[in-house]
Amino acid sequence: MKKQPVDYSLFFNLCILCQLKLDTPSKSNICSSCLQDLPWLEHCCKVCALPLPSDQDNLICGQCQKKQPAFTQAQALFHYQFPINQLISGIKFNRNTQFISHIARLMTDHLTTQQPVDCLMPIPMHRVSFIKRGFNQATLLCDRISQYSGIPSDHNSLIKIKSTPPQHSLSRKERLKNQKGAFKCKPITHKRILLIDDVMTTGATFEAASLALLNAGAEQVYGLALARTDK
Repeated sequence: MKKQPVDYSLFFNLCILCQLKLDTPSKSNICSSCLQDLPWLEHCCKVCALPLPSDQDNLICGQCQKKQPAFTQAQALFHYQFPINQLISGIKFNRNTQFISHIARLMTDHLTTQQPVDCLMPIPMHRVSFIKRGFNQATLLCDRISQYSGIPSDHNSLIKIKSTPPQHSLSRKERLKNQKGAFKCKPITHKRILLIDDVMTTGATFEAASLALLNAGAEQVYGLALARTDK
């Protein structure tokens, strides 16, 4: 009896979230049903991407009205909710970096900025944190987004020089203080830069990194994160 050949494509054309066969071709390897159910961030501040009630769409939040951030605009795709929060945690703490390319595809496809950007830069980790984890998820995302978008990336100019405690347990005021002076940047020729990170909380990290970039010669800084927390 002739042995039937194994169709190995069946093991690869699966949704990364529900593990079912993709119903339609998908560059992100997420089926249409899961894509629809994801916690898309539809109503947010048009400057810092802070989630807002649906009746306050396309507005500027009170914090940004009070003080314009150093960055021109930040964008996030999702609320930091299930399953996005678990996906991010799996990458950071369980080394599930195989999902990076799928996430980066989504981020690339939904990228919009007021002006074309010259360069992508990942939010850097302090060397101690990098040694502990072994990789920087923002750098991996940045590499893939650069590959998909054709926008060059720079991983060397922006450096984190201050080791800071985790942001999630701090208030906004504490987070801003926590990140103050945390970054430095070599002199750069890039004029419009897009910062890449996985999660944006209060925007303190983007703010501190943007200040360092502007002081180093940048004219505008934008931010792109996969998810934004609700506070």
